[in-house]
Amino acid sequence: MLGDHRDVRLFLHLTQTLNFGRTSSECHVSPATLTRAMQRLEAELGRPLFDRTPHGVTLTVENNRFRV
Repeated sequence: MLGDHRDVRLFLHLTQTLNFGRTSSECHVSPATLTRAMQRLEAELGRPLFDRTPHGVTLTVENNRFRV
């Protein structure tokens, strides 16, 4: 099974906002909790879901495949 329900819900929200701060605030979780949830999903898949830069977050090719 891929992640738990909360992790997947957070992932889907983050794919819409592309903003860790906004997603953590709107989903009522700490930024650290959100980061750990995304790291768990990435570890299960064995690849990154987001490209993280100092200027924000973008979707990876793998992310788009997972989202569909």
